[in-house]
This record gives sequence, C-alpha cells and structure tokens, in this order.
Amino acid sequence: MCTLSFPLPAGKYLAITMALLTEADKKNIRCTWAKLFENPEEHGKSIVIKLFTDYPETKKYFKTIPTEGNLQANPLVRFHGRRVMVAVNQVVENLDNWKQACRILDRLADKHRTSHSVEVENFQYIFQVMECVLRNVLGNEFNSRVSTSWKKLFTLLFEQIEETYGSSSQS
Repeated sequence: MCTLSFPLPAGKYLAITMALLTEADKKNIRCTWAKLFENPEEHGKSIVIKLFTDYPETKKYFKTIPTEGNLQANPLVRFHGRRVMVAVNQVVENLDNWKQACRILDRLADKHRTSHSVEVENFQYIFQVMECVLRNVLGNEFNSRVSTSWKKLFTLLFEQIEETYGSSSQS
C-alpha cells in the first residue's frame, strides 16, 4: 500500500489518494459489494456477530445490544448490521466522488468518537471482519484481485477515519 508521508494541499491529497484505487479496483468493489448488499440485514448481522466473536472487547460499545444469547435472532443485531451495510454502501456509491465519501466517513468517525467513545482501531477490526464475510459470501469469486481491491479501499477508509479522529481531538 502507498502511504503519504508528507503534507499536501487537501485537493492534491484527495487526487493522489483516489489514484490508489484503479478503475479495475472500483469495478471489483462495486460488483462484489452488490452481491453482499442484496441482503444487507443478513450480511450485516453476520458482520456484527463476527465482530463480537473475533473481537469480544468491542461488545462494550454496543450498550443496547445484548451480547449473549441467540444473537442470530436478535433484531438489534440485525438493525445495527444493516446500518453498517448502508454506511459502506454510501461510500461504495461515491467511489468516483471521494470528497463526498470523505464527508460520509467524517460524520461517521466523528459520531463514533464523540458520541460512543469508540477507539479508532475498532474500525480496523470491522474492516477485517468485513473482509472475512466477503470471502465467505463470495467464495471463489473473492480472488486475489478482488481481495487486493478491498484491502486498498479499507486502507483508504481507515486513513480518512484516522485523520478525522486526529483533527477532532486537536479541536
């Protein structure tokens, strides 16, 4: 992955950042995401449950969701999972409008930091979980090219979220 290690004017940074996602990457992401987003509640629920399973320390951020019992049948798990899916879908829909994608991510990051006191590394956890769910749902279609495209996107998303966390804490 390419990481910028020197400051650039905002517009230049955005242009360079998006250059990391090729048209082929965007196509890979859109095509595979469309399959996952066909059933946002079910796949979102899988993401939340896997997050709790793989990273049990994240349960503390979900005060309204019971973290024990039959999570598969819990409507709050399904509801929050759908919210995750809708947020990612908004970003995927704006892959060609990165400024808008950044606005979406900035609002999301700011809310999670200020309202829920979520530590920034938790976004890495959810991206890792999402990659596993994508792999499980897509099977052989989740090949190395698709995996690389998603990893690039998750890196870009995390960098933007991390930047928002950093600028919010300096305010």
